[in-house]
Amino acid sequence: MRPDYAPSSFIRRGCAILGMVLLTGACPALSVSADDAVTLTIETEGSYTLVAGDSIQLAQELPKFYAVRKAAEKAADQFVQQGLIQFVDRDKNELVNLVADSLSTELVEDQCIENGHTPTCRVRARTVVMLSDFIEAQLVSLRLNTREDKESYRDEMEPQVQAPLRPGLALAKAYRLLRKQELRMAIIYLDRLADSYPNWWEIYDLKAIAFRLSNQPDRMLESLRKACKLGSPTSCGKSM
Repeated sequence: MRPDYAPSSFIRRGCAILGMVLLTGACPALSVSADDAVTLTIETEGSYTLVAGDSIQLAQELPKFYAVRKAAEKAADQFVQQGLIQFVDRDKNELVNLVADSLSTELVEDQCIENGHTPTCRVRARTVVMLSDFIEAQLVSLRLNTREDKESYRDEMEPQVQAPLRPGLALAKAYRLLRKQELRMAIIYLDRLADSYPNWWEIYDLKAIAFRLSNQPDRMLESLRKACKLGSPTSCGKSM
């Protein structure tokens, strides 16, 4: 975020941003402080069941991330219903993940429960989400897109996976590559993510999308089966 971008300027500049359009047609009316009527406080839950070989880091990060992302998703849907924003093409998933990556939250509950040899970690989080968070996420997306366009062929073939894990930023990059139809690059990047986090089901969900778009049905089904085995809530029916 550039330092001259105050929260109110995000909303004013939103009228000119390609990926997200303010529908009201009255940007000056929205140029108010960040604690105005376009701020939501949302309480959500997130959980993750550990698989053999999982790291403590993953067990700590993913439940919190899932809870915060649910809050970002709910806020996005409400802002759309209010006619404040709309999402173009398939950028909603990218922007929701970027918003979730940037938000701080209050943990109301945080615990791990042993169930045999498969502990499940759960959190309940109270998160504040502002309309300007989505405008800022679009600006971040544009900057990352510009940076990635300047990468060399070697950089593209050896994508970097950040450590420590930032789930929202990692998934947003995969969605951005899929949105741009850079399917080969998306698959390589997801393979690198899987090397670092082999039990994270969302990686295989996204690989399945990439394989479907690149007309590789056998590899798509293989990814769906892997995602299902790891606990994906959406892949099991598709993998039959």
